[in-house]
Amino acid sequence: MKNENIAEEINQTLEELWILIEKKERTYTNFNLNNQQYALLTLIIRYPSSTPSELAEKMNITKSAISQQLVKLEMEGYILRKQHAEDKRAFSVELGEKGLCYKKEADAYTQQLSEKYYASLSRAELTNFLSALQKLTKVIDEL
Repeated sequence: MKNENIAEEINQTLEELWILIEKKERTYTNFNLNNQQYALLTLIIRYPSSTPSELAEKMNITKSAISQQLVKLEMEGYILRKQHAEDKRAFSVELGEKGLCYKKEADAYTQQLSEKYYASLSRAELTNFLSALQKLTKVIDEL
């Protein structure tokens, strides 16, 4: 087998894995969100108190697109906008009541998924897999 085929299979497998994880999480958490909203909430959980500009940069989309999604998430109670004390024009994004519920359910799903990993793979296999994924992430980031 040629290296190009292996690389292509890795890419396809990673895509399939990502789609499967997202699909299972949505079934588990049962929130009515679109793809951008799921991604946005995940970023807000990982990077609390981010500004809309920071979120737009992380998602590689326009500030306008982020603003549209933030308005929807705020109206549904997933997020809150907090005004900065020094700069009254700027604000950060925090989880609202529904966002905290989403985080709790997403954390429970992640815990369940982790337990499945440990039940199916040895610690050494998981460590090697993580190391390989981290290396791939660096390779792709350097493109």
